[in-house]
Formats: sequence, structure tokens, C-alpha cells
Amino acid sequence: MNPRSVPCCIPARIEDGWLRFNAAVTSEVSTEVSKTPRLQKKPVPPTYRERLLEQLDAIERDYLTVLEASGIRYVYPNMPGDSIFIVAAAKWGWAPSSPALESQRMDLLRRLRGWEPRFRLLFPHPTPEAAKKLKESLEHLERWLVREGTWSDWSVPQHMPEAVKLLQASVQQLRSLTDLLPTDPWPVRITVDTNALIDNPDLAACTGQIGQRYMAHLLPVVLRELDDNKRAGRSDVLREAAKKADRRLKGLRNNGDVTFGVRVAGDVHAVFEYIEPKSDALPDWLDLDVPDDRFIASTLLLQSRHPGSEYSLVWSRSSGCRLGRAGRRQFDCFPGSGSAGS
Repeated sequence: MNPRSVPCCIPARIEDGWLRFNAAVTSEVSTEVSKTPRLQKKPVPPTYRERLLEQLDAIERDYLTVLEASGIRYVYPNMPGDSIFIVAAAKWGWAPSSPALESQRMDLLRRLRGWEPRFRLLFPHPTPEAAKKLKESLEHLERWLVREGTWSDWSVPQHMPEAVKLLQASVQQLRSLTDLLPTDPWPVRITVDTNALIDNPDLAACTGQIGQRYMAHLLPVVLRELDDNKRAGRSDVLREAAKKADRRLKGLRNNGDVTFGVRVAGDVHAVFEYIEPKSDALPDWLDLDVPDDRFIASTLLLQSRHPGSEYSLVWSRSSGCRLGRAGRRQFDCFPGSGSAGS
């Protein structure tokens, strides 16, 4: 019987008792429900696009601080009666910087130059209009930090509020370019390095850390290293671990075409990539003769193809610092395990 409904044809005294009982039960149930801990839903990690925009926001904030400490002065070099006339000279330019301001400019320039190649990688094949916006905005941001030449920069306005508006317009133009990027059906993608596969070739082992649904990308540099360790590893343990990982990965071919993506387990899928790290837009600190750097470079290029996804790296113990420099979220799905190659 529904405790909220009162049976018909009962004496008033019993009816009153029934209502009291119903109120007590309702109160007790409400109290228990309030005590029950709610399951916390794992937050969705930001996409690669979102993280680059967060970094751009931080650059803009610090850039405005630099402008606030800067000065603009009249720099037009031509005077009446001069025997030499400089054509196309600007009228306004930056005032000399104090040591503190110059230090701020250099630090911000370092961050901008580290962020720029990763942002450019989002647009490997821009239309002429998109390429023009990208070039204009990035060159503007760098030019106002470098401040090379006294009267050669026509973009410097007379008043600082106008300079602030021009800076914000360039930053906004970069933001708007990301509206052209596609969405991604996979909220999380991972690239797996050789040591991680040798420790445990189960590509579904990371569900506890990054969620139940993701796409694992296996890169050519990793598959080559795995094959080399299988045949010429420096110890029996390493060779056997590499052979085990190789057999596990080859078994995925039974699930379909691995170059398009196959199911591993549950909602975890994997794809064998063909991409090689060849691009002039890659950060110049990467040495593509080093396998770890080829791994990072390949991941950066993959991100440019999937900007709507969060990219994580199941990281190599030997390349952890360089992965951090690449701005990647990194983790070890097998904490405490020692690599067979170590």
C-alpha cells in the first residue's frame, strides 16, 4: 500500500495515526537520502584546443601588464630643413624600457614563442584568409615585444588605450580562428610509448585513470622500437617482454582494420598510425634523431588533426621532462612497475 494514501472507511483516530506514521517515514527516508554520499562524476578534461586558449588567455593578461608599464613617444625623424628625408617613417614608437620591463618582455616573448608553434600546428592547411589572420596576429604579438627599430613600426598608436585595443583585437582574432576547427567524437585520446607497452601491453589498462572511453594511438616510432627490442634487446627479459607486447598488438588485427581503429575492450579502441614527424612548424628544440623526441613530435602532429580531443601521454620514464615541455598531460598507467628495459 502506498504510505501516502490513506485507506478509506477507517476511523478518524486510526486515520490520524496513519498520517503521523507516514510523516515519520517520509522524514526518515529524507534524512537517509541526505546522508548517502553522492558519486562524484569524473570531470571531463579540457580539449587540446581549450588548453591552448587558456594559455593564450594567460599570455594576454601578462601582455596587458607589459603595456601598462610601457610608454609611447614621438619618434618621427624628419624635421623641416633636413637634407636627408627618411621615407615611410612612423611617428610614434615605444619609449625605452626599464630593466624590469625588459625582463618582463623577454619572459613573455619566451612563452609566446613556445606557444606559437603548437597553435600553428592546428592549421596545417589553412585557407589564404585564415593564413593571413594567423600571420598578422602572431607577428603583431611578437613585434610589440621585440620592439626592434625606433621609427619602423607603423602599428604603434599615439595613445596607450588604443594600443590595448589593438592587442586585444589580435588575440581575439586568434581565438576566432579556433572556431574553424572540427569537433572530435573521442573526448580522450592517448599515445603510448614503448616502455609502457613493455611493462603492460594491455591498452585498456588506463580506464581507471582517464575514463572508460578513449582511443589509443600506436605510433610508427614506438612499433619500430618494439620490434628492435624483440630482436635485439639488451637482455632476455626485455626481449621476452617485447615479444609479448608484439603478440598482444598483432592480436588486435583480428578485430578489424587497425589503420582505421579497432575495439580493444569495452569502449577502448586503438589505431595504428602511419604519421611521421615531418613538419617545419614543429618546435625547434625537438631532435628528430632521438626516438623520444620523435614520439613527442608525432603526438604534437596528431593533436593538430584532433584539436577537439584531450591528448594524454602514457609516458616514458626517460622523456618525462620533455613531455612536460611539450605541454602534454602525462601519466604512468602502471605506477610502481619497473620497465623491463631498465
